[in-house]
Amino acid sequence: MAVFFIPYVNRTYMGEFLGKPWTVIGRAASLYTDPFIMLSGLLTTYSFVGRLKRTGALDVKNEYLSRLLRLVPTLGALILFCTYIMPYIGSGPQWPLVVTNHAEICKRTWWRNFLFIHNYFGFENMCLTHTHHVGIDTQLFAISPLMVLLLYKRPKMGAIVLAIVASISTILRFYVTYVKDLNNYVYYGTSIRQLFDTADYSYTLPSHRLTVYIIGVFAGYLLRNVPKDFKFGATALYTGWTVCSLMFAAAFIGPSKMGSIDYVYNPIHAAVYNAFAPIGWCALFLWITITQHTGNSNGFLHRLASWRGFLITTRISYAIYLTQFPIFFYNVGQTRTAETFEFFKIMLNIKEMGWIFFMSIVLTLLFDMPFQNIKNYIFKKPALKENIKKSSKVE
Repeated sequence: MAVFFIPYVNRTYMGEFLGKPWTVIGRAASLYTDPFIMLSGLLTTYSFVGRLKRTGALDVKNEYLSRLLRLVPTLGALILFCTYIMPYIGSGPQWPLVVTNHAEICKRTWWRNFLFIHNYFGFENMCLTHTHHVGIDTQLFAISPLMVLLLYKRPKMGAIVLAIVASISTILRFYVTYVKDLNNYVYYGTSIRQLFDTADYSYTLPSHRLTVYIIGVFAGYLLRNVPKDFKFGATALYTGWTVCSLMFAAAFIGPSKMGSIDYVYNPIHAAVYNAFAPIGWCALFLWITITQHTGNSNGFLHRLASWRGFLITTRISYAIYLTQFPIFFYNVGQTRTAETFEFFKIMLNIKEMGWIFFMSIVLTLLFDMPFQNIKNYIFKKPALKENIKKSSKVE
């Protein structure tokens, strides 16, 4: 989205080029965060249930503190940089619009980010708008102990309650989208006002993202209770791949006609998409996770998931998420001449990718890893003391 601030000399060509069904790749971008929310619910539940089985209790206070130590230092460093340093290290015709203006917003509203409530105040009043996902995920994490404990202690009742909540969230997405004329899919001709309204009334609200999170909670609970060497039958495996692939295709390719240059907005299309596309999109990711965890996939996906390079990318993934948009807008703000729109040149900007990767490593080394070490020290210290006491008693 950031590149559309750049003045292009061939905007007519750009409009025609982007008015084709294949642009669903970018127009359906709202779906791309749903697997992360689903996997967050899965991993949180998997961890919590494992701890409950080992100790019989869940130290919620320590879980919250651990979460804060994981997120706040790196986020705080980025907010300080974007608010008080970045505005003074560049200039350009659009610098006040894409850099200075955002810095002024952060000066007024930075505290909301540290309380993880910034997603409730609207995109136009949000410091570092791309961090809305951190707020959503943290709020869902805050209520996850209730969901996990209910499912763990009262499985049947917990499953029914969570299924009802997930259904209500789905209905809510449909209703709000239809009533307020929203659209999570960026159809051809959509207005900026409609995009902001969609973000404010649906996309940034955890109540609208609960469905896929609860799907992840169910999956995490299931994986903790299913043996890792559990083998699916050939029919079950084939059926799972087929159904989940079809759901994925329906969510991704199905609405491609809305990207056509002659598409006319229909609230029913938008409501159905917002309500059910996240579920279909996450289905394939969930199935891949289940088959990998249980050893039911030994082909290309297994080799890909076992790639050692992920040991590096997972360590810097949070920093990549945080740094990418400031770098995008820095480059837009620095642009001083009109350019020619070339899709692949824009999408494969190696220099920009290199800077994102480099700055992510710097942010990780300076803030993320040191505070992770502090966190590990804090939470391992009580266990160390307990082991010392036990060993002294034995002596």
